[in-house]
Amino acid sequence: MYLALYRKYRPRTFDDVISQEHITTTLKNQLKNGQSSHAYLFTGSRGTGKTTCAKILAKALNCTNLKDGNPCLECDLCKSIDEDFSDITEIDAASNNSVDDVRIMKEESFYAPMSGKYKVYIIDEVHMLSIQAFNALLKLIEEPPAHVVFILATTEVHKVPATILSRCQRFEFRRIDINDSKKRLLWVAEQEGKTLTEDAAFLISKISEGGMRDALSLLDQCFSVSDNVTADTVRECAGISGSDYLFRIAGLIYEQSTAELLMLLDELISKSKDVTRLCEELISHYRGLMLTKAGADALAVCVTSDDFEKLKEQSDRYSLEQIMRCISILSDTFSQMGRVRTPALLLEMCFIRLCTPKLDIDEKALSARIDRLEQIIENGAPSPAPYYNGIGSSISAPEKSVIKEYTEPVKSEPFGIELPEKLKEKEKENTRKSMPEDLKSAVFGTDPLPEKQANVDFPAVELPRADENIPPETKPKQPDRPAPLAIWQDIISTLPVSIQYGLENTTASISGNTLYISGGKLAVTMAVTDYREMIQKAASKAIGRNVAISSADNIDNNIEKQQISESKTDKVSIFLDLARSKGIEIKKK
Repeated sequence: MYLALYRKYRPRTFDDVISQEHITTTLKNQLKNGQSSHAYLFTGSRGTGKTTCAKILAKALNCTNLKDGNPCLECDLCKSIDEDFSDITEIDAASNNSVDDVRIMKEESFYAPMSGKYKVYIIDEVHMLSIQAFNALLKLIEEPPAHVVFILATTEVHKVPATILSRCQRFEFRRIDINDSKKRLLWVAEQEGKTLTEDAAFLISKISEGGMRDALSLLDQCFSVSDNVTADTVRECAGISGSDYLFRIAGLIYEQSTAELLMLLDELISKSKDVTRLCEELISHYRGLMLTKAGADALAVCVTSDDFEKLKEQSDRYSLEQIMRCISILSDTFSQMGRVRTPALLLEMCFIRLCTPKLDIDEKALSARIDRLEQIIENGAPSPAPYYNGIGSSISAPEKSVIKEYTEPVKSEPFGIELPEKLKEKEKENTRKSMPEDLKSAVFGTDPLPEKQANVDFPAVELPRADENIPPETKPKQPDRPAPLAIWQDIISTLPVSIQYGLENTTASISGNTLYISGGKLAVTMAVTDYREMIQKAASKAIGRNVAISSADNIDNNIEKQQISESKTDKVSIFLDLARSKGIEIKKK
């Protein structure tokens, strides 16, 4: 009968065990010094060597000719243990988990071993024992007969009671290192007289995720297909395709080609690709991009040399912020897939979000968009995305580049308006005519002002209006009417659902730093009264500056107040400003 590779090449000594040196060294030292414990607990994931080390330890405890802490494999006891040794009992706790099974083991343990020095009980998957069975085992593990040793093995140590844990020496088995697993697979292939490429051995080790038994089982399957195993053979046997589609998806996400990306997803689904597995693979792919971007090597990224070169090339296009954003969105999507009936829909929404950064308004998304703009500027290419000007309309990137920077005009007159020369002369003449005779000389320099009249109070005089005789192009502009806000519905979509329903039929317009909301009376009242702060925060974040919230009914009142404020003039103030500008000191009564 054919013997599976994982059974045929199971380690027989501690030196044959790979990636667990921290455990095998300790056990060998205990055996050499005669300090072995009465109870051991081996924990770790599947295929890491727990049961193997338990059997080697049981053999070494009864071996009469230890070699550096390893069983000699030559004495009668070592040979009998390999066949069927009655003093070593292996119990599967998954099928023998009742209190009666533990009682039987307890009764048998009091009998002395038949030929060896110790009677060893190996209890595999010990966490499957019932509470009553654990209680029955507790006292026996604490104070067993001198000739009894317990070795407990489990993959779920958190299910073992603390009272049992405290009575055992605990050893944590690590996952098998990929390089160690690769070397062992190449050695096994050589022993079998078959060919295994290094890339194939690496891929098998990566797929097995640190489990040596899984790796040898997959290798056994590959040998059934061909005596010359390559990476393509491994992919065929493991039921996985190449990584080319992952690079293609990441490339389309970077180019923001939503349509092509959705078509590729549909193609993969039609080929029976599991969307949950695809999302998990994409997370792993972007992890590789992140590590490569950070300077890690192929060993740390856990990829073949060919894939590592592709990762380096693709990571150069991405920024680290963009990669982190993709990982975050993919991870959120993956965590939700187990709770919905249509995971494909979630992945489609995820791809659309990845290709449309403007749908996200969080800091990571904004940072990624800024990085992309910086890359576009450095490469000298125009940005394809529209530029939002904050009042419900947008302009393209080329138009944005020719917008001139605003500079405040130089104020040379008391009113802040640069008047033409002829207008200045006319204003000066009108002012001269309306002044008292004794002030004219002081202002315009025709006659010196008498010293006794230096500080006098002048009667009110009729001055011309501030805007009289001023050309229309120099008069203050009338306040603009509010412009419609095109992104109002997008702002509503970021609010809680209960508020979205209330604002569904509303519209908004903006003027300056004020956002006017119109619609049903109840909806407007809710927007400007009940949820003002929440709506104001969402609108300010979307528009890019702080805005106030008001009802559309207040538009005319606000414009009228602004007009009155801008047109209001004080004739006396104008006169005093004009007098001070000529160097005259004015005292009020």
